[in-house]
Amino acid sequence: MALPIRPAKWGWRRATSILRFAHQNGVRTIDTAALYGDSEATLGLATAGAAFAIVTKTVKVASERSADAAVEAIISRFERSIHDLQVSHVDALMVHDVADLLGRYGDKVWRCLQGVKASGRARKIGASVYSGNDIDTLLARYDIDIVQLPINALDLRLVDEGQLDSLAARKVEIHARSIFLQGLLLSPPEQLPSKFAALAPSLVQMRQTFAEADLTVMEGLLASVFRHPMVDRVIVGAASLREFEEIVSTANRLRARQIDYASWRWPISDERLLNPALWGGL
Repeated sequence: MALPIRPAKWGWRRATSILRFAHQNGVRTIDTAALYGDSEATLGLATAGAAFAIVTKTVKVASERSADAAVEAIISRFERSIHDLQVSHVDALMVHDVADLLGRYGDKVWRCLQGVKASGRARKIGASVYSGNDIDTLLARYDIDIVQLPINALDLRLVDEGQLDSLAARKVEIHARSIFLQGLLLSPPEQLPSKFAALAPSLVQMRQTFAEADLTVMEGLLASVFRHPMVDRVIVGAASLREFEEIVSTANRLRARQIDYASWRWPISDERLLNPALWGGL
């Protein structure tokens, strides 16, 4: 399990208590980013680097005026990340916007990441992705070490289209995000905002299946991702220690369960519903 840190909502004292609980309960990876406000500085104040493998991400550079300017922006901000985190290196550096690797500056950005890895300041390099096409193109161009991708009970695109298998075959470390789809999958179907009404029938079926298996909704959602052995880390978020305690206790309960996944199929194909970046267009 990996814990994403965006302590603009926490403050470093609350972050420290959550990190202490996380470590006591077997969490060993922290996910953060240059674009998450003061998160890296908060982690540095909490000396998180001494106890956790830290994954961070680059700034977005597609709008830079040249490839050299893009590289300069990445290096400059990464150096600040290292300083703020109070570490000599991170476990992984990922491109935050995969378009920066797939666009006009892609090759220079990749060489920049390779340089960071060669210097010992990042053990692994890769990207955060949104679609199977992103993954297919990345694997065709670059020898990535790590990827962060969306997967949950209703979003099985990368399973059905074979990208999870392709990544595993290449020994790429897979970090799964969006397992609760920003909380939507935990919401009662009747309480969904109107623009997400198309999710309701699948959510009803999903909840019925979980209930028949004697699982809570959170247990079912976690199990829906844990069932995929190709996934190396599951990223979960919490706004408070209480929320995180609930997630951890739920995950621990699942370890003792034998679950029949044979009928677990409620996939949604409309990417606009599955990708938060597209929700503005609904």
